[in-house]
Amino acid sequence: MPNRVLINRDSKPIPCEECGLPALHVARLVAGDGTLLGRTMVCTACRRHRSEADAVAIR
Repeated sequence: MPNRVLINRDSKPIPCEECGLPALHVARLVAGDGTLLGRTMVCTACRRHRSEADAVAIR
């Protein structure tokens, strides 16, 4: 199983410096075997925006 980025459902988002939306979370980086690799900041709004832009660019 590949590494995963997990966001706790109870985490309270804060404003993102990139997009300004309150969508920035602290996420856990977890290996395929469940080992915690570290933590990172993830903006769900920027991530969604990048995914949509990539999908449009591929078409």
